[in-house]
Formats: sequence, structure tokens, C-alpha cells
Amino acid sequence: MTKTAYIFIIIAILLGAYSCNNNEKSKAKHRPIKAIHNIRYSQYIPTDGDISGGIIVIMDPHSKPYLVMDSLHAYADEHNLALIGIKDIKNGIRNYNEIINRDLNQFIENKAIGRIRVYLLGFSGAARMAEYFASTHKIDGLIMCGAGMRRVNQLPFPTVLLAGTKDFNFLEQYYDINDKLTVNKNIISINFIGKHQWPPIETIMIGMDFIINRKKGGSSLLSDYYEQQSISYMNNKNYYFAFKSMEIAYKFSNNADTDEALSKLSAIKNNPNVKRYFDRTNLYIEEEMNRYKSLTEAMEIQDLKWWTNQLNYINHRSNKKDPISSNSYARTKSYLGLVAFSKIDHALSGKGNADLLSKYMDIYELLEPRSPYLFFFKAVNSYRVGDYERAKAEMVFAKEYDFDDKEMAYRYFSSEFINKVCI
Repeated sequence: MTKTAYIFIIIAILLGAYSCNNNEKSKAKHRPIKAIHNIRYSQYIPTDGDISGGIIVIMDPHSKPYLVMDSLHAYADEHNLALIGIKDIKNGIRNYNEIINRDLNQFIENKAIGRIRVYLLGFSGAARMAEYFASTHKIDGLIMCGAGMRRVNQLPFPTVLLAGTKDFNFLEQYYDINDKLTVNKNIISINFIGKHQWPPIETIMIGMDFIINRKKGGSSLLSDYYEQQSISYMNNKNYYFAFKSMEIAYKFSNNADTDEALSKLSAIKNNPNVKRYFDRTNLYIEEEMNRYKSLTEAMEIQDLKWWTNQLNYINHRSNKKDPISSNSYARTKSYLGLVAFSKIDHALSGKGNADLLSKYMDIYELLEPRSPYLFFFKAVNSYRVGDYERAKAEMVFAKEYDFDDKEMAYRYFSSEFINKVCI
């Protein structure tokens, strides 16, 4: 069962070179100074100035590349990599290709470097933008966090898919042990225990190690390390990560070691415990997808009492020790939070069912009681009925939970109100 459905010549005429040079010198005094455009991106250059390893372009769907960029400085130093954080990328924009091109080309021009390796690293909506950019530009590697590919067999460079086991987009990256992607050395799916979030920096570094070493033909040292990690997971009966670690070991292997590494991967794939684990996982994923559909429909027809009971059950299942069940229901809850958010946003903007706005918000509060957007939506609701003091109070709570979405605020509030609450 497959759930995967995804970067620029001189002729010198010796005769007359002296006069040409003199002419250029005389003209230079009268040339207008070339405008230096404002730098919109953030950057990090290794402490020794060496960027021969290439550039990692980092994109966040909320224009916050620093969330991961700051933690990659040591890795950039070790591997001679420059880091570029694109500040103008965010969910909903359409000109991301132009923005990425603008910042990347400006960096290359400012540093006066020629052709250099370019790697893209994006999260969620920004990961999808990175994939679309990669499909039409010459790049050397792609890491997609919390989003699945749409061109799985068409990208001619190493590609890494990273997702938390409790991320609703885990399903977009998942593939079964019998899928051909398990032996495709150009692509790898790596998981961590977590929700829809930037992966731990250690997980991102594994992805970068894969891209860099795949370009070199592999790494026996890293392959051996992940093989030992697989054995350790197997001994602890963690069958999912035991298989994934052996898959990583195989994909890190040098060409000379491919047959042996493939044999070990096949052996663990045929382990009865591993097979049973993936069989159960596949059944839960099929059930989970049906659950998404039915619960999305229930948001329109079931009352709050029904939802309270349903979410109590989902929370109960999410806390079970069985990782297959608990991860599935944790993803369900996360997915429903996204659905409720979308329905509230559509209802407020006139694109959805305004009559059900109150119920959507009650359900959202059950799902995401600490979300900054919950208090933001409450503020919008109060603002619309003229209760400005209550709206201000709700925005205080929203800001306490780190609400800083100015673009969304301007959709619903006046500039005067936004200035008063200091968004």
C-alpha cells in the first residue's frame, strides 16, 4: 500500500587591448553607481568564510526561517555551507518562485560565486513551494518537512521526506515495506516522534547527511551506524524504526556495498514481527483516512455534546501505549484542528457557513484550547458585534500564545485597532 501517492566566457582580442582598457578607465569615472538592492533574506556564512559545500535555502510557511536556521550554524561550519533564510515566504503567496530566485541570485551575486550546489529545506506549505521550485530549477537536493511529494519519480536529485509520527501529513510521506521506494536510493523518508512541526535539528542533519553523501556515492561509516541503530531498535521491539533505520543504512551504503546492504534490508522486511507491524499500520491508515472523511462531515451535523464525547474518545486512544493506534488518533486530532480552523476562517470571511460559526469555534476550543488563533477568532467575533473591549482582551491572550500573524489581522481588523493591540 503506497501513500505516496513530488537549479549560469570571455574572448579577449589581444590587438587593441591596451586602448580598450584605457577607454574603460576613462568611462568609469562617468558611470552611474550601480544600485545595491536591500537584502531581504537572512544569511549565515561559516566562520572561516568557506562556502564550497554549497547553499542551504531555508523556508518557513510563516516567514520564520530562524526557527531552524540558528540551530544549523555548527553543521554549516563543519560542511562549509552558507545558509539563506527566506523571510518573504509564507502560506498563501503565489510569487514564491520570484522571491526564491531574487534572494538566491542576489546572494550569489553579492558573494561573486559561480555555479554552486543549492539545497532547499522547507516546512509544510513552504516545503510544497520548495518542491515546485525544485521541479523547474537546477538544484542539488531537497528536504521536505511535514509535507508529501507530488513528483516522487521525477526529481533527479536526492530527496528527503521528514515527518513526525503524529503529524497529519505523515500519511503523505508514508510508504509500505514492499513499496519500490524502499529500495530507491535517491529518496528517503525519515520519521521522528512529534506532531506537525519543524523536525528536531538532529533529524534535519540526517537528511542533509543523506543528500551530501548520496552525491558522493554513499558513506560506509554512516551506513554501519544506522545498521547498528536498527539492531538496537529490533532488540527493543521497536519494529517500525528498526526497519526505517535499516532502510537508511541501505540508502547510505556505497555502490560496492549495495548488494550486502540490500540483503540485510530484505531480511528485516521478511521478519514476521516487522511484517505484522506494517500490516497493522496499513489497516490503521486505511481506517484513519475514512475517519477523516466521516469526522469532517460530522462537523456540520453533530452537536457539541456528541463532539465532546468523540474527542474524549480520541484523546483516550491517543494516549494508549500501542504506537500504531496512538499515533493514528493523534494525527486525527491534529487533522480535525486544521479542519475546524479552516471552517472558522471561511465562515468569518463569508466563504463558509456563518450560521455554524459558534459551533465551529466551540469544537476548535475542544481541539486546540491553547492555540493563539482560537483567541484571535474570539477577538474577531467580539469585534464584529462592537464589543471592542472584549476583542482587545482576547487579543491579549492571543499574543500571550505568540500570535503575530499581521496579514491575517489586517483581514478582519482596522489599522487603528491593530495599532492599539500592538500586533
